[in-house]
Amino acid sequence: MKDSQDDSYILCGWMAEDDVEKFLEEIKDDDKVFVVVEDDHDAYFGEPPTKLENPKLFKPFEMYIQMYGLPAHNEMDPTIFVAITYSFIFGVMFGDVGQGAFAFNRWSLIYHFKKAPLAGIIATAGVFSTIFGFMFGSIFGFEDIIEPLWIRPIDHMTTLPFLGKLNTVFIVAVAFGMFLIIVAMILHIINAARSKDIESTWFDPNGVAGLIFYIAVVVTIVLFMTGNPLPGGIVMGIMFGVPLLLIFLKEPLTRMIEKRADKMETGPGMYIVQGFFEMFETLLSYFSNTISFIRIGAFAVSHAAIMEVVLQLAGTESGNPNWFGVIFGNLFVCGFEGLIVGIQVLRLEYYEMFSRFYKGSGRAFDPYTKKKTK
Repeated sequence: MKDSQDDSYILCGWMAEDDVEKFLEEIKDDDKVFVVVEDDHDAYFGEPPTKLENPKLFKPFEMYIQMYGLPAHNEMDPTIFVAITYSFIFGVMFGDVGQGAFAFNRWSLIYHFKKAPLAGIIATAGVFSTIFGFMFGSIFGFEDIIEPLWIRPIDHMTTLPFLGKLNTVFIVAVAFGMFLIIVAMILHIINAARSKDIESTWFDPNGVAGLIFYIAVVVTIVLFMTGNPLPGGIVMGIMFGVPLLLIFLKEPLTRMIEKRADKMETGPGMYIVQGFFEMFETLLSYFSNTISFIRIGAFAVSHAAIMEVVLQLAGTESGNPNWFGVIFGNLFVCGFEGLIVGIQVLRLEYYEMFSRFYKGSGRAFDPYTKKKTK
């Protein structure tokens, strides 16, 4: 007789933390299974996969995260951030009580029955469109039915020093963009600190040095626009000069802090030339990213202007409107302009905010499951 032979198998893989206890409970009475649970984050063999876990309300917005790239294991999940900012900005750009309520009712039903993430996103954005419709006093394009809780975007102006009269929503949009850029920088610092990246944490244009510089610029602009005296020349030189110098010298400073003996890849002369152009690009990106948020106000104004044209074509000024024209015009604006606004808001998310703090280099957690046989 042949000697009996036992086959042994070693299986290594990742498991969600909340499933570990269940698994250990299932195999505790099986003396042929031996399990080692490794929870030491420094002993990982390769990069851990990512499994997104968000409240049900924010679940649809995971689609936008997956389109860009999943967060790595040491990177925060930006789903909630995207859900709040995307819905809020969409509402400002497409503020209308009637159209927002219509979008919410229609797409929430589609999400309920079809579970399509995009339907859930549009339904949530519709809620904010309804809210800002009340803020702007617009319902199906009519602006003489309800009084605005805030302003009417198309005709409200604000006078600023040096710049003169500007549309109020443009000014608020840029100010809101400054706030979001600061938040994105803070998120970058958190992600970099979690990765233990000294250069990215302290000396990156989106790190501590960049944050201090940008806040100094914002404070200076606010003081100037509100007519308050500006800080002295020496104070402003320190506020602006020191952070920029730290960004410029980020590589040698990082090597000094980390006590690395490696030399620069380029000579001092080439490093200065390269650093000069990188600094110019950094300053230009601060300006362009901030101004890019003016599109929020532009679309808020254009929405009111488009609906005004629609109602004029439908003959509402004559007192005997063509209701078919009013309905068709509203449906057209809901579809066409809603699509454009949705794309523009996503562009702001990806290029003006994600580019500052998010890499999206993770891979999906794809658990092994037994296929059901028919």
